Amino acid sequence: MQARKITNAALVIMMSIGLTACSSGNNGAADTSNETAKATEKAAATDAAKTGNVTITVLNEGAVGVGAGIVSDLLGVKKKALIADETLSPRPVEADFTYTPGGKVNTNVFGYFYQTIINDKLKSKNITLQTEDWGWGDPLIQKQTAGFLAKNIPDIIVGETQMPGFAQQGLLEPFPADMDQYIRENIAPAAWKPMEYDGKIYGFASQPGVNSLFWNKKLVKEAGLDPNKAPATWDELAANLKKVTEAGKGKFYGGGVYGGPNAGGYLRYGTLLVINGGGFADAQGKPAFNSEANLETIAFMKELNSYHPAGLMMNTNEGTYFDAFKKGQIAYLIDGPWRAVESSTLGIEYGMAPIPLSSDGKAGNITIGAAFHSVPKEAKNKEAAFEYIRAMYSEEVQTLIADTGVRSPVLKTIAESDDYKANHPEMYLHYLAMAGNVQGLPTFTKENSKVWQLFGDAVTKSVMTNGDIKSIMDDAQKKAEAITN
Repeated sequence: MQARKITNAALVIMMSIGLTACSSGNNGAADTSNETAKATEKAAATDAAKTGNVTITVLNEGAVGVGAGIVSDLLGVKKKALIADETLSPRPVEADFTYTPGGKVNTNVFGYFYQTIINDKLKSKNITLQTEDWGWGDPLIQKQTAGFLAKNIPDIIVGETQMPGFAQQGLLEPFPADMDQYIRENIAPAAWKPMEYDGKIYGFASQPGVNSLFWNKKLVKEAGLDPNKAPATWDELAANLKKVTEAGKGKFYGGGVYGGPNAGGYLRYGTLLVINGGGFADAQGKPAFNSEANLETIAFMKELNSYHPAGLMMNTNEGTYFDAFKKGQIAYLIDGPWRAVESSTLGIEYGMAPIPLSSDGKAGNITIGAAFHSVPKEAKNKEAAFEYIRAMYSEEVQTLIADTGVRSPVLKTIAESDDYKANHPEMYLHYLAMAGNVQGLPTFTKENSKVWQLFGDAVTKSVMTNGDIKSIMDDAQKKAEAITN
């Protein structure tokens, strides 16, 4: 019976081959014609992409989103919604929708102008811009993963910590040679360096963030410290935190850095690991949890924990930590550039400076709030998609970012101009921090979420208990290697 089944199956396959041969005239002529048709179709699609006359689909990024649909149709609707929204501060008015480069921009209409500029640039090339909303965080990653498997993916995808992993898996299209060269020569490394793999660039962020040190000048002054002087070393930072905590007498604390076992924590205290010569992974992308540099950094974090209200530093909810700064309960914290604008809005007189260095450390940083845009291998309109990314680093878009003042531009000609240095001194410092050793969070080869959880739990245990840090991190390393090897 089994032999008969195999025979029948073989006959079906042979019949299928025979039918295919018959349809081709059994001489290969139709096959050649079919291949020619495919080549012609591919060439036509490429030409259409180069000259326009296409619609590209781009995933939404919250900071610049105007909704889902055809952007030309969405802009007017978005404008009306912004004017009608009584919860916004500062509330947009009609005059805010007239923008002159070099002028001030209401932060709440930034996305409107951002998309208007890009949309106009693409329209001039006969490219229609359409957006889709796939969410953010884990829901976005799940949908993107499914899209790659189904080979049904937008022309441009957007993401943060997952994007380098997609590049490493060969799912993204490398940037064209001319773009690659221009970006390397004219754009701050934080905008593209985390998306560099095997010598090629696979993604770009128009306004990435990196971490800086912020402090509440009022609380620092109450501790008898100079509110205008930033600590330059870890020892100086710890000394300041101790003095503020003692002065606060339980009402406010020194603070330091958020250390929760989640992306919010890794993105902040990861900067301390990098500064001290450590990190999450080695050059091959393998876990590197228990390096000497990491052990030193975690020991420093354990000291910082004592300058916080009990449980705050390692809280699993990062919002609780940043609320403490907003409410004047902690004086210092490490965070992205948006902390400057938020503090001003809340009336907090704040200081901002580069993150202090360890005794033998070197300047380094982790990108934070960086929305990397990439073109998938399976994108239908690659040439047109890269036109969108070119618009992201255009002078017009980068000038808008500079004028809005929430993030730093990444185009060197704007960020390094005398005008920008004079009008945005703190954001210029942020721009300087985007150069040099700037990294993104790695994606581990197997069971990425489990490996990260091993690391986060081990750091939490090291900071919150009296256990031996080396033993705890050695154990985490061993378990991570068992998963990834």
